[in-house]
Amino acid sequence: MLRVATLGGLGAALVIAAGPGGAQQPPQIPTFDVGGVPPRFAIPECITKRGDEASVKVCKTITEVLRNDLRFEGLFQFVPESLFSAIAALQFDAPKFDDWRGIGTKILVTLRAEVVPDSQTKKDQITLEAKVYFADSGQTMLARQYSGPADNPRVFAHQASDDIMTLTQYRGVARSKIAFVSDRTATKERRSKEIYIVDYDGYNVRQVTVNGSLNILPAWSPDGRQLAYTSYRQPPPGVYISAPYAMKNYRLTGAGSQAFGPAWSPDGRRVAYAANTGGNMEIFVAGSDGSGARKVTTSSASEAAPCWSPTGNEIAFTSDRGGTPQIYVMDAEGLNVRRLTTVGNWNDAPSWNPSKQYSEIAYTARLESGGFDIAIIDLATRQVRQITQGRGSCESPSWAPSGRHLVFSCNRGGRWQLAVADREGRTFQFLSATGSGSNVQPDWGS
Repeated sequence: MLRVATLGGLGAALVIAAGPGGAQQPPQIPTFDVGGVPPRFAIPECITKRGDEASVKVCKTITEVLRNDLRFEGLFQFVPESLFSAIAALQFDAPKFDDWRGIGTKILVTLRAEVVPDSQTKKDQITLEAKVYFADSGQTMLARQYSGPADNPRVFAHQASDDIMTLTQYRGVARSKIAFVSDRTATKERRSKEIYIVDYDGYNVRQVTVNGSLNILPAWSPDGRQLAYTSYRQPPPGVYISAPYAMKNYRLTGAGSQAFGPAWSPDGRRVAYAANTGGNMEIFVAGSDGSGARKVTTSSASEAAPCWSPTGNEIAFTSDRGGTPQIYVMDAEGLNVRRLTTVGNWNDAPSWNPSKQYSEIAYTARLESGGFDIAIIDLATRQVRQITQGRGSCESPSWAPSGRHLVFSCNRGGRWQLAVADREGRTFQFLSATGSGSNVQPDWGS
């Protein structure tokens, strides 16, 4: 477990001002607005206390990962690292702010790490100190100390990145996880698919299911502690709940029907899914323990792929009631059904942006003849913007917890891989570190 402490309570650089009558006012933690000109960050190399090989290696990893985490957010400018050699070496406890201002620094991030043996666990531990300064004034914005096992130094950088993001108006995603489906363990004799989880940047893959069957369509609970998914391990295929960090697993749906595509309500108390109790697929909602299941759609069409609005008051889903699959929206009780998509002859797999800042749904769309792409529809204007184009067939979008990025799967060169793009489609990258096999159906959790 990573432990976090505040260095000096931020009070070393912040003065508690006296108000009328001499009463002290609580210190105001400084923040910066990233809505205008992006602040110019400098992140020099992490330094070590003793210069030993283990600490130097850890420092290098933490610096690289932190830079990548903050670049991924797309909110900042960065002082080129080539300019760092033009000024004096960093002094962690007393940076020379004149030097850093001279190369255009507005925000200075300093890092110091040490690897030390733990006498109790007999394993190495990392201690990381991180400070964030206003270069113009030398004021401390953030000071943290992290300590924990040395087996995964990347997690220290992810924690520091998310802490730095608290100084903005946006939520960081560096510690978030992505669940996905892969056939990497399949054989010719057994075409299995298993559920995996991975860090947001594609590193630290961990297998969740190990039953050698077909396990598909994972969905994170809002608190990031449980996964719902569809499994064929026992007939008929049904929805299962797994707690990857608690080694718990149970079947949510009964054995009377096939059930697919679970989706958690924002409060984590309900799960929506598609089931075929009456011969065609309909949307059901049940408690997170499987109790109180009720059907919320009633039609002769096939209804599938439910997803919840951020308020939990509405559900979007796929239906072919108009002839081809399209996205529809209804109240959570199944009332007030209306069609959402009208552009494209095949639209499926809706994903509602979880941020209340954006009122939009991403989905898989066949807007032209040929393959599928990722599209987003604005719920107020009904305008559609295409996120992917010319990158092979792309499917199954899922939003980052911040609502500022999407993960999805794309087939390029005959292999499905996970990819990430920002919500405007300006950036795109494959998560190649996720490993071998075809990797599909991602879901981005907290």
